[in-house]
Amino acid sequence: MTTYQQQKQKLLQLFQQTQAIAKQYKYPEIEQNLKESAQHLAEGKLIVVVCGEFKQGKSSLINALINETNLFPVDVDITTNLVSSITYGEQEKITVVIGEPGKGQTKEIKRDEIPDYVTEQHNANNAKKAQMLIIQSPNPQLKEGLVLVDTPGVGGLNTDHTAVAYAFIPNADVILFVSDAQKPLTEKELEFVEMIARHCQNLIFVVTKKDIGNYQEIIESNREKLNQTLNTPGEEITIIPVSSKIKLNYLKSQDQEDLEDSNFTELENQVWQILNQKGGYILVMRAVRDLGQAIAQIKTPLQKEWEAYQKTPDEVLEMERQFEQIKQRLQNLQNNKAAWQTQLNDGLQDIKIKILDQQCEDGFAAIRNQTQKYLDNPSLLEEPQQIISLLEVDIDSLMSNLGQELSNLAATLYSQIESSTELDINLLDVDSLTENKVSVPTENIQFKTEPVFKKVLQVTRNASFSGSAAGTIGGLIGGTIGTFFGGIGSVPGYYVGAAIGLGFAGIAGLVTGGMEALSQQKERNRIAIDKNLQLFLRESQKQCKRAFSNALRELQKSMRDELITKIKQEKETCDRTLRSIQESRKRSLEEIAHRKEELKAPLQQLRQLEKSVEQLAQNAISLSEVADTPQPQGTETGDWADG
Repeated sequence: MTTYQQQKQKLLQLFQQTQAIAKQYKYPEIEQNLKESAQHLAEGKLIVVVCGEFKQGKSSLINALINETNLFPVDVDITTNLVSSITYGEQEKITVVIGEPGKGQTKEIKRDEIPDYVTEQHNANNAKKAQMLIIQSPNPQLKEGLVLVDTPGVGGLNTDHTAVAYAFIPNADVILFVSDAQKPLTEKELEFVEMIARHCQNLIFVVTKKDIGNYQEIIESNREKLNQTLNTPGEEITIIPVSSKIKLNYLKSQDQEDLEDSNFTELENQVWQILNQKGGYILVMRAVRDLGQAIAQIKTPLQKEWEAYQKTPDEVLEMERQFEQIKQRLQNLQNNKAAWQTQLNDGLQDIKIKILDQQCEDGFAAIRNQTQKYLDNPSLLEEPQQIISLLEVDIDSLMSNLGQELSNLAATLYSQIESSTELDINLLDVDSLTENKVSVPTENIQFKTEPVFKKVLQVTRNASFSGSAAGTIGGLIGGTIGTFFGGIGSVPGYYVGAAIGLGFAGIAGLVTGGMEALSQQKERNRIAIDKNLQLFLRESQKQCKRAFSNALRELQKSMRDELITKIKQEKETCDRTLRSIQESRKRSLEEIAHRKEELKAPLQQLRQLEKSVEQLAQNAISLSEVADTPQPQGTETGDWADG
């Protein structure tokens, strides 16, 4: 079982225990929030995208990874022309999305019908208007949320399919770039690698067909080329040779020697190591955050009531006065005209001006200047389609930079609002996982907390504004496809990732159209070519601005809703705490003694839950920090769930 699987199962158990307590003490909203958070964790997706040139063995590789012998068509003459994905489902269900991009209709098909839609041989030029194949399978390899995406060859055979494939790239947790052992990486493949590396740093290069030819020479050649392309030291580039054929033989023979020779164990270990450290880490941290906050919400009224029994009447009145002030402050924050609402609107307007009216305009102006330099090159003027390819790289780089800048600016704005509203500190002074110590003079009850939760909040806040695990796929290609990727939390980063994905997909379509226009153009003079290129750039700029405008609009709603929810939760906890303090003042000495006995068990139970959550969070943080530190080759980084 992988690290992520262990962490996930332990957290789900803690969610169940906390839900039971919330139900026992009649906190229905907390119970519902816990249920939803647990569901997000249970359904959370970790996305692995498989890319590469045609006929490099991508489909065979996926079959071998999930221990299937014949799910994806792999005959030597078969060419995949459709983006396909496979994710977990209780029962096998195979769906093809047919129709216009973003407006497709679904059709269930049988396994033996897959080639009729996904291959060029059986669906030439996509006569059936298929967008994507989505497979849900009870395969145990996928049960912990793994999604495998098989893409057409580099460049694609169909504009819509290329757009779908490109939309997945910025949102992948890991990308497997596949080539085979019979030839080194080509210039076209290296250009594609350079492009995808700007969107996903978690790249594993897989050399298939290691059972054929001298693959060591190919690996060294690839490493040298990748070193130059990515400007990365060769020893930091992961290249894994495998044989899908031998792995599939193992599935029939169960001969361990076949499994070892296939080298798939190393590939799977490398994939899960990255998923554990990146995507799985983020999903775990979000669950820890939600669970820790829920425990604190339940515990706060009980703890403050307990403390009230240790104080004088005047001290209890002072406690009550302090919570009345907190209540009033939170009520003011709930006002529709609260200052933070204006701060959010003005802040996002400033971001829009900076991203769209300044950086996007300046970026495309620079690209137009670069276009003229391309046109000054006689060889490019003779092959103007190459200029389109170069411009695609320039636009892609610009969009990547805009997306990163948008994420950074939005995260900074959110942090500023949290600070101005004081939602970034513990208004109630009882947050269970902050630097705070509360000693209670009674038998065996002491609350000593650790600064773990501050790190958890920092990690989840940063992750919320980036296209990270399970946060961006839904809605990228349209609601029809998005519905098949459950566990998608509408974190702010969802919209940033979706903007890049949609924009990237749109540009891919424009590139194909621009190349077709240039190929049909009879004149090869600079003026005629420049006219077509300027049209392409105008449409690309519109596509870019449209995508980021939509992202900003959705960001505003997402951030507002998140802040409103946070204020509401604080207010509800404050109200319950205030009532518990007020009720404590009305009790007789005999009732107080009885009530103190009643409070011991739940407070001890909640503290034990806190300790368990703290331990899981601390292990995850520690292992993540170790993983981010350069290690000597062969050094193991351990397991989050250890200890």
